[in-house]
Amino acid sequence: MRTFKCISLPLMLIFISLILYPAFAHRKEKPPPQDPTQSPPEDPKQKISPPYDPNCPPDKKRKPKSPPKPKIPPPQDATPPPQDPGQSPPPPEDPKQNPPPPEDPKQNPPPPQEPQKPTPFHNRFKGRFSHVCAFGDSYTDTGNAKFMGSLTVSFSGSLSSPYGSTTFGKGSNRLSDGRLVIDFITDSLGLPVLPPYQQTIANFTSGVNFAIAGATTLANDLLSKLARAFLWKGTPLGIMTELDWYKKYQIEHLCKDLDQKGCAEKMKTVLFWVGEIGINDFSRAVGSKIPLKSIAKSSVMYTIELVRTLIRNGAKNIVVQGLPPLGCLPLDISITPLSLRDRSGCSTIVNAAVIIHNQILQAKLELYRKLFPDVTIIYADSWKAYFAIVNDAKKYKIQEVNKTCCGSTVKQDDMNFNIQSLCGSSGTSICSDPSQYISWDGIHPTESMNLHMTDQYINQGCCHPPFEELMKNKSAPK
Repeated sequence: MRTFKCISLPLMLIFISLILYPAFAHRKEKPPPQDPTQSPPEDPKQKISPPYDPNCPPDKKRKPKSPPKPKIPPPQDATPPPQDPGQSPPPPEDPKQNPPPPEDPKQNPPPPQEPQKPTPFHNRFKGRFSHVCAFGDSYTDTGNAKFMGSLTVSFSGSLSSPYGSTTFGKGSNRLSDGRLVIDFITDSLGLPVLPPYQQTIANFTSGVNFAIAGATTLANDLLSKLARAFLWKGTPLGIMTELDWYKKYQIEHLCKDLDQKGCAEKMKTVLFWVGEIGINDFSRAVGSKIPLKSIAKSSVMYTIELVRTLIRNGAKNIVVQGLPPLGCLPLDISITPLSLRDRSGCSTIVNAAVIIHNQILQAKLELYRKLFPDVTIIYADSWKAYFAIVNDAKKYKIQEVNKTCCGSTVKQDDMNFNIQSLCGSSGTSICSDPSQYISWDGIHPTESMNLHMTDQYINQGCCHPPFEELMKNKSAPK
């Protein structure tokens, strides 16, 4: 019995310890109560969890981060997000890769690109007319034939061309070394140079030039019989093309948004300038079977038709230029036999036809003055103006009357002109002072000659009735 007691006591102690040990062990692992105002201590063995996100409830498991969404660029009118200072700034935008849209030329018309030098007539009649509409051939054209790509290489106005070198720089739109009569006329009216109708972007708010270099008054059946051509690559356009252009311009620009009465009032402030027409016709016909007198009559007929149509469409102020003595051009002298030249060297047959042309034209214009007394029709006497200058050459500092300033180095009749080697082509040269010459290239006058001709029209009585007749009873444009 004692033995059992000795054995049973240790067993009982072991048994009791086995029962009580788990309870004590559990009490040791239980953490003390936590202060709610303090953060729980960090366990260095555990990974650092991300900071508390108020959008994520604490009783839910935090989801792993999804891949970032692609950034959508803000709209143009929105403020862009702030840039990360650790990133390099984006390169500046290249304006050449993303050019701004072109401006509408009608809303913001560009200013005239061709410079204007002061003239003796600058702004003399400013405020009399709001617009000028010009017609004619190469003596008046300010770029239509060039923009149409219809001129031969010599007259194409390339950057290597000497045309325009006196005033505008090389590559001018004019078949002269500088300004034309129409340029001096618009300058006297205080208006900018007239843009050619065929120019893509132009300011037509003060008028437009419809003249075409090489324009003809001949019918196609007559043109087909004339092989000689100087300016155009193919068959030249006629003066009726210019009239069609004007009709379109009157509707789309001149009288746009105006009723019939408003358009009629607007037309009172428009000057219509009809430049020389027929110069190329006479030169082409020399030596052909077509009589020059018939060329003269045909030329006048088309010119008068142009004037009549302008009046019918409301024109109230018209200037019509007669032809100068074309027989004195180096071109016509060179193609006329010596037996048909006068003492000054001019072609008698060409000048005789020009006289007939001018006489018929003046008679027709006088008839129209009687038929339309409310229309001012001026005849600009180019024949009279030309000889007034030639007969007083020293006064105008002219030293060369028949010699060409820009022409062939292989002289023909001592005129520096060769029909096979025209100004601007290989083997040609330019004089040192074009102002001392009447002829620029054997066909067209120099800027200096154009200035003198304008002076004759405005100041020296070479207009009938006088040029200032246009200024009477004319109110300034509104």
